[in-house]
Amino acid sequence: MELQTLQEALKVEIQIHQKLVAQMKQDPQNADLKKQLHELQAKITALSEKQDPTGNMCYRICHCLCLRLTAVFTA
Repeated sequence: MELQTLQEALKVEIQIHQKLVAQMKQDPQNADLKKQLHELQAKITALSEKQDPTGNMCYRICHCLCLRLTAVFTA
């Protein structure tokens, strides 16, 4: 996959992640939302690794962003 395509895909997945986190804030015990969020985090991680297979900064930033957004909105 081309870098620009990967970045666009990451952008879309992160936006979806933000919406899911907001929904979880309203319904923190919703098992389906938790499952969707976990699956989406795995997808974002996979896209990040494709973008930067050496494990450099881009992957780490995306992964940390997902974790922080989840922690902030589900706390």
